[in-house]
This record gives sequence, structure tokens and C-alpha cells, in this order.
Amino acid sequence: MYDLVHNHGQHPPCNSMMLGHQNDGSGSYWLVIVNTPNGRIPGKARAGKAWYSFGGKEHESTDFHWIKVSRGYRVHQEKCNSVPHGAVVGFQHNNNKPVFGVICHTPHGHVPGKSNGQEAHYGWGGKEETCRNFSYIVVRQ
Repeated sequence: MYDLVHNHGQHPPCNSMMLGHQNDGSGSYWLVIVNTPNGRIPGKARAGKAWYSFGGKEHESTDFHWIKVSRGYRVHQEKCNSVPHGAVVGFQHNNNKPVFGVICHTPHGHVPGKSNGQEAHYGWGGKEETCRNFSYIVVRQ
């Protein structure tokens, strides 16, 4: 379905998930999995740096993985009431549950973030924002 390619300060690999765009002039963002003290959390990245939300704040990191779609698979955005089969998944230690890669549809743009299956969260301006208008990122053949 997809591979995780560790960031070494390089440009995103081919077939990685450039799915987000912020309206603040910073441009396009990729959905990534960030290695954090609290688990492997979906977030946003560009130019070798990632941001993720946790504990009410937006955090920054260079320790993350680009998500590279395998040959023969396609990426879809799905708005639905439950986690769809093939959703991009991470893990958060504080509740020992998976978190899923999403695109949050916000006044700030379409921002990559995470969802617990009920609501979504994304980092913005140093804070963790909550969003109910989001799409799961799904990888299928």
C-alpha cells in the first residue's frame, strides 16, 4: 500500500502525499508520519521539516517519514462517519490507540492532520486546532 521513507533533509520522494495547502502563503504540504515521544503521529511537512499537533500545541520536528505510495496503488480522500479500509495510520501512546492521516478542511486551507475516528486535529500557529470537517487519506489498488 505505502512505504515510510525517513526524512534526511531531502526533497519529498516521488509518489509521496502532497495533499495539503495553507492559505497563509506558505504553500503546499505533504502528509507525513512524525516520530515523536508520544508515538508516530500524522502531521504536515515541507522543506525537510514537519509539524504535528499534540497536547493542545503544534510541535516541530525533522524526525519524520514521508509516505510513499506503492506502485499500483492510488490515494483517495474519503469523507465518512467511520475509518475506511486502507486509511493511513499512525499511533499515539497517551491513549494506546491508532490515529489516522486526514486532510482538515479549514478556513486556513486543506491542512494535513490526524483523527481519532471522531474528530480531527491539526497544528496551526503553535496551537492544536480541532476540526470536524475532514477527509481520511486512503490508499487502495
